[in-house]
Amino acid sequence: MSTTRKPALIEAVMFFSERGICSEMLYPEFEALLDGMVSHPEYIDETVEAVFLQINARLHVRAAVFFTIDFDQNGYINRLWNLPLRSLAEKAGRGPDMGGGPIRLVCLGFNQNPEYRPLLWKPGQRGGRSDLMHVKEAVTRNTLGILGEDEEALAVIATERLQIAAEEGWYGKNTDPLIERPEPEPAPPPSPSVDDETPKLKQQLKAFALQVAELQAQLREQEENQQRALAAMQSRHAEHLGVVQGELLDVKKELEQQQKLNLSLKRDLARFQSRNTSDPG
Repeated sequence: MSTTRKPALIEAVMFFSERGICSEMLYPEFEALLDGMVSHPEYIDETVEAVFLQINARLHVRAAVFFTIDFDQNGYINRLWNLPLRSLAEKAGRGPDMGGGPIRLVCLGFNQNPEYRPLLWKPGQRGGRSDLMHVKEAVTRNTLGILGEDEEALAVIATERLQIAAEEGWYGKNTDPLIERPEPEPAPPPSPSVDDETPKLKQQLKAFALQVAELQAQLREQEENQQRALAAMQSRHAEHLGVVQGELLDVKKELEQQQKLNLSLKRDLARFQSRNTSDPG
């Protein structure tokens, strides 16, 4: 009895800025952020719009969850943040066609779990282009280095050939004849190379994340040591300054006393001279 294996999907997370996608990472890297092993200093004390993606070997998006995530004052993800991205993607409703057939979509306004609504956002426009187009182009560029199943899968897909359904067609069959809806492509056969490489890649990413975390810990320790040394130096300087100021105050008091004594002697001398001049005998 033979069993059909589901094609492997690569999971990734992309962060958005005002102009478009500003950061991309495979899911193991995002897990390192969630585990607090690494930080993202550029997102200190910010709430970032992001998207969780499941991508097949043909560089087609198969699922997308548009979510927000909070970073603390040290650039680490808020430990209270909790969103089951994979579960949401697996149970998502029918979304737009991004080149490989309708995707599974979760976003604000298109979600079956109201308790997750505060952590979701709805894709729109930025930088003169739609957020979905930004995602599609980023996946096509394949900066993440997703391994395809053959040369055709590795070839760059022309973005102008990829069609996105109108928003009103996200939730079911599109009846507008003016919107081009390509036929969904058949699921690719299983790729042993992807199955073999993905665990190795995850291990390498986690090892890299641990190295980064260790380096950051060392940097924080060095910074703390420098701050302690500076504080000790400032304390010693303050003590020395206090001693010097005390000595100066003593000298000033002695000088004032000497001046008073000199003034008294001058007055006594003047009175003595005055008596001598007034008494000739």
